[in-house]
Amino acid sequence: MQSVLKISPRMRGNYTCASVPFLLKGIVEGADGRALTAAWTRKGAGKLYRYYIHTRENKEHAGASGLPRFPAIELEANVVAQLRRILCAPDLKTWVAQFMIARDSQIDEARVYIAMLQIDKIWDQLFPVEQERIVRLLITKVVVTSHNIELQFRPNGIELLAAEIRLPVVEEDSAEVVA
Repeated sequence: MQSVLKISPRMRGNYTCASVPFLLKGIVEGADGRALTAAWTRKGAGKLYRYYIHTRENKEHAGASGLPRFPAIELEANVVAQLRRILCAPDLKTWVAQFMIARDSQIDEARVYIAMLQIDKIWDQLFPVEQERIVRLLITKVVVTSHNIELQFRPNGIELLAAEIRLPVVEEDSAEVVA
């Protein structure tokens, strides 16, 4: 126990946060502008329950914010679903393709479309840290009410993401040389 206490509380907090991923930590808030805090607990056989709770609930009293405790898995899934719908929108793909072609005339528009589709297809396979990086690249704030979730996008977020997209390599057919 003493060895744990020798580590500063701030560092211990970082270890805890790193071991329990919260996709929206630091960017989710209520309509009143106050943050929602990431919280978690383990029950029974060690099952992890993650949720977001309005800071007024902790600082004042239960029910002070008028917002429920949001299960993290549901809130994050809703935000990701909205984000994925936006990333798959044909108009956005066209805009990203035009942006990338303006930066490099050798880029093929079809390859940009494929890369954009791959983001959606591989999302669930990305490490939580990479998902969080993409979310923070695109979104500045998530505002929740008891009936609504509003995403506020970074003005240049799509440009930043487009600049990072790795286009699939097109392998040219190689002819076999017969000796």
